[in-house]
Amino acid sequence: MKKVLAVAGLIIFAACATTPHKSSGLIYMQQGLYNKARVEFQAWVQENPANPEAHIWLGRAYIGERDYLKAADEFVKAYELDADSGKYKSEFGENEINTLLTAGKTLFQQGDDEGALKFFNYAIKLNPKDERAYLAIAIIENKQGKYDDAIRNATKAVELNPQDVQARYYRAKFYSQVGKTEEAVKDLQEVIKMDSTFSKAYFDLGVLAFDMQDFEKAGQLFEKAYNLDSENIDALLNTALSYYRMSKYEDAEKYFREYLEKQPDEYNIWFTLGACLYNQNKMQEALNAFDKAISIKPDYEEAYSFKALIYNQLKMTKELNETIKKIQEIKGNNGGK
Repeated sequence: MKKVLAVAGLIIFAACATTPHKSSGLIYMQQGLYNKARVEFQAWVQENPANPEAHIWLGRAYIGERDYLKAADEFVKAYELDADSGKYKSEFGENEINTLLTAGKTLFQQGDDEGALKFFNYAIKLNPKDERAYLAIAIIENKQGKYDDAIRNATKAVELNPQDVQARYYRAKFYSQVGKTEEAVKDLQEVIKMDSTFSKAYFDLGVLAFDMQDFEKAGQLFEKAYNLDSENIDALLNTALSYYRMSKYEDAEKYFREYLEKQPDEYNIWFTLGACLYNQNKMQEALNAFDKAISIKPDYEEAYSFKALIYNQLKMTKELNETIKKIQEIKGNNGGK
């Protein structure tokens, strides 16, 4: 009997010898001492590398240290070790899933698409109903030129959460890239219904309208996008171009000038402003705009050609001859082209 008791005592001692790192680690976690907790959990993993729980807690310690890539790696290891039994599946909660998504986003931003996909796919394994992972995968697939796959995963995200404006917005962009304009417009309109302040949706609708040569509608949409987001100077420029294409030159001038206040070195926009002023018969102002374009790009042949046209109309022979000479000089420097 004494021998049996002795053996039992050894078993209890051996079991206890493998768990102090867990106990200490948990105490440190409660105290917010994540670096000390990490050291204890690393020792636990070293002693029992096949224990999913040890990897889960090590990952949580890494979260405390804001090392999300290492945390995500530990959660992946834990999931794989637990894949057959599923004993610890309930341990994976929102924090673990968010960590996988954060790690995936980090790798995507670093240009590691495959590494990002790995983490996003594991997020889906942990929660197949999390639309965020499907959308993240769709964005990478679109980047890789897998447009059909991107649309399919974006659609999955929309189905899981019909109120996710980002999922609908990105699906609209994917539809637009493959020429499915009607589907893209429908999604963008739904985005605006759900969030009337979503400036990018107005902008993209404006692009689609502009491509369909509905310049009036495009101008309204671009103007709305700019009013919602004054940092979107492309919306401001596109508003001007829409009015220009409608021959509403006074409105176009207003927006071109506002754009040039923000981007004064855009020689091609100075040129377009000059054309806009020319169409309003504001000849001297047009000449000034073309001169501004030339001051930025001295060999701007098109600007000189427009100046020549104006000088000819104004019968300014001397200026016309000097401008024609300059055009010939530019052509000579360009090999006669």
